[in-house]
Amino acid sequence: MKKSTGALTVALFIILSGCSSEMAKQSAFEAMHNKAQMDCQQNPGSNCQEKQSYDDYQRNLNSRSDPGK
Repeated sequence: MKKSTGALTVALFIILSGCSSEMAKQSAFEAMHNKAQMDCQQNPGSNCQEKQSYDDYQRNLNSRSDPGK
């Protein structure tokens, strides 16, 4: 199990190092969102947030940092 985890980590590092920083940010966002969804589904009765796209997230973030737009 450790060997496969190490190989997966190395492969992921190689793939991410070849990606643009924007692609890496989007992948991280989606991974965190998927993890939150899985955690929420494991807790019956919890109020799960609706999945937000990365583009919507970026627009929201940009509008907060520049309220004059």
